[in-house]
Amino acid sequence: MSCPTGHADNRRYLASDGGSFRPALVLICAIALAAPPAWAREPSHGLSYFGDLKYPADVAHFDYANPDAPKGGRIKLPSIGTFNNLNPYVDKGLLARFISPRSGSAGSIILDPLMRKCEDELAAYYVWLAESVEVADDYSWVTYKLRENAYWHDGRPVTIEDILWTFDMIKTKGSPMWKSLYHDIVRLEQVDEWSFTFHFSETAEKTPQLVIETATFAPAPKHYWETRAIDETTLEPPLGNGAYRIAAVDPGYKVVYERVEDYWGRDLNFAAGHFNFDAVEIIWFFDKRVMLQALRAGAFDYWFEENESDFATAYDFEGYRKGLFKKETYRMGFAYGMHFGVVLNTRRPPLDDIRVREALTLAYNFEWANRVFWHTGMNRNNSFFVRSGMQAFGSPSAEELAVLERFRGQVPERVFSEPIELPENEPFGRNRETLLRADALLENAGWVVKDFRRVHEVTGEPLALEFIVTRHEHLRMLTPFVENLSRLGIDASLRRIESNAMTNRLREYDFDATIRKVYTYKVPFPTRMRHAFTSPYAGRPNMTNYAGIRNPVVDSLVEMIVKARTEDALNTAGRALDRVLLHGFYVIPDGHPVGRHMVYWDRFGHPPIGVPHMNWQGMPYLWWFDEEKSARVDAGIAALKEN
Repeated sequence: MSCPTGHADNRRYLASDGGSFRPALVLICAIALAAPPAWAREPSHGLSYFGDLKYPADVAHFDYANPDAPKGGRIKLPSIGTFNNLNPYVDKGLLARFISPRSGSAGSIILDPLMRKCEDELAAYYVWLAESVEVADDYSWVTYKLRENAYWHDGRPVTIEDILWTFDMIKTKGSPMWKSLYHDIVRLEQVDEWSFTFHFSETAEKTPQLVIETATFAPAPKHYWETRAIDETTLEPPLGNGAYRIAAVDPGYKVVYERVEDYWGRDLNFAAGHFNFDAVEIIWFFDKRVMLQALRAGAFDYWFEENESDFATAYDFEGYRKGLFKKETYRMGFAYGMHFGVVLNTRRPPLDDIRVREALTLAYNFEWANRVFWHTGMNRNNSFFVRSGMQAFGSPSAEELAVLERFRGQVPERVFSEPIELPENEPFGRNRETLLRADALLENAGWVVKDFRRVHEVTGEPLALEFIVTRHEHLRMLTPFVENLSRLGIDASLRRIESNAMTNRLREYDFDATIRKVYTYKVPFPTRMRHAFTSPYAGRPNMTNYAGIRNPVVDSLVEMIVKARTEDALNTAGRALDRVLLHGFYVIPDGHPVGRHMVYWDRFGHPPIGVPHMNWQGMPYLWWFDEEKSARVDAGIAALKEN
């Protein structure tokens, strides 16, 4: 067995074989005493998917962070729905925000990962809980050295025991999601007192993304969880090691995070300008209408507004007119993916028929909805990879055709010749032309109109569909679509359910159609791509392949993307996949925002936002409290209430 680093110590292994673990083995790697293997890279302070890292190890701070940002103040943020769980390692219940190591861009604020993503590079990660990272040239393993000064909030050090125990826990007790995330890691090896190595399976795709999957690994404290059920939900604030701890919990309604004054990483150069608020308070609302009223009344401070109609109309109130409340728009650096779309569950007939799915897509009048509901603030999602190098445009290029040619006969012939854009409807009136095309497709599929109802010409069974949503704006968005379907004789119903019920139904794929965000990335994560699009995950519960896509061509193209060694190869395979997915009509595309919107009471400062400065808005990780601004806002709100 090759030794991955230059250390020659007794090694402890945790090995996974079909989900079971063998006892720890002791190996002596004497050959490593002479020199590090020639095929091992030098330990580094980070990893870049393509090219070199932008920042050196001794950089004072990231360009997008403000190292002079003052510490202090409180920010109150809303969330829609509810929560009943504070344990990030279980896929049960509804997890509160900012706890999961894999949530959002910056991950957890109570648990530190081995590395964190840089926000002004395409795909670069810098060490955080780890002091260094070392990667095999063939990407068969990655070694981390743990920082010796990291400790949990109870003062006990973060140790290799915590790393080993957490990995063992995920592999043996973890939920299907967590197990699948680390499926390609066959064992975790302790190198010495502070270093450890993830070894990847022989069949795993040896790419930088494989290493990146380990970057967000965040250990749990063994001494804390050994006396608790880590595979169950809990409302007891868990012990962490991050910049914040959970200070207060009002179940289902509120969580308060307080900044840890003696946070072990407070002087870390990569942390400069981060985690500035003394307290971050999250308040949950069941209904967005109520939440907006509370925001305008000053009950909380900030909202990331994704509804174009609300951004255009819901904030014209006295606080905004007096300059106390701000509306800002920026262009996001991240890829949008499909943003919002109507996912069609192909596990259920008649949605397993591509002709029916195309007919439903034609019946959706995006242009009308964009004018009426979204105030023309959206562009159509003619791609699963919007604002990414993998977004396809127009007819296939020669490079794309070279990739697609091997699949001729397995995909619709139109993939090779037709432009990718969906037909444009007239934003005023009915989309009569596309409805006529939809009618013809349904007739061809055997669904005919009798007595004003769409029925199957053989069985007489009516064509009936139920659309389920949780958000009010999605209810508005689908209402005219359901009316259009009724004009085609389809018995379509629209039902709004609460978030718990939606979560459970999504886990079991118990729906005909629903609105989801289909997330993709400029550099896709293999596991997430597979979970969302490939055949092996269409039948497993609690995955994101909500459409139930079982297409060997899609499977092959996803693997090409995963194995791409250059950005050009990645983008070419991605564009080919984009065409196959769109011509499969698995999702009825809605739109993505021309810009992203933030609305907030003017109490804060923030770094430059959007391309080219940052890929996201950095809330609350990079914002800071401004006492002078806040005093002005408080006085202004008090004056408004008096009037």
